[in-house]
Amino acid sequence: MPRLLRIALTGLTTLAGAAQPVPSNEVAALVESRVREIADASLRDVAMAVYDPNHPVIYYNPQLLNRFSPELGAFFMAHEYAHIALRHTRSGALRSGAGSRNRVLQEKELEADCLAAFRLGADRRDASLAAVRFFTRVGDTRFDSEHPSGTERAKRILSCMPQ
Repeated sequence: MPRLLRIALTGLTTLAGAAQPVPSNEVAALVESRVREIADASLRDVAMAVYDPNHPVIYYNPQLLNRFSPELGAFFMAHEYAHIALRHTRSGALRSGAGSRNRVLQEKELEADCLAAFRLGADRRDASLAAVRFFTRVGDTRFDSEHPSGTERAKRILSCMPQ
């Protein structure tokens, strides 16, 4: 049984070495139903998730989000929901040494990409493929030191998409 399928079915294993267990689909749906989405045109990124067990929030910049296709926008939002499902916070990375901090943050980005692609599944394969095309065009460029290169992200998304 593929590793991601085991994750989705049991909710007990970890995704790509994530420190937190991945919740089952039922638990994830419950958590996500409590996520507030807040538009913020001053946000310098398309979106960002803030995990809090009681009050998770996704901030998004509607102006930036509208620059992309609906499919790519759907992937970006699925990526932010994945951060919340994986209980990603910056605190763990900030406690790590300066040399490994960015790598920890990059791995969290790849984990969120993977879970987003997996959860979008075959029904929203178009969204995952839009992300693959986008990140492939970005290539070896990084948006900042906390994010993996486009090439790394495209590769991870492809590897996590259900067949």
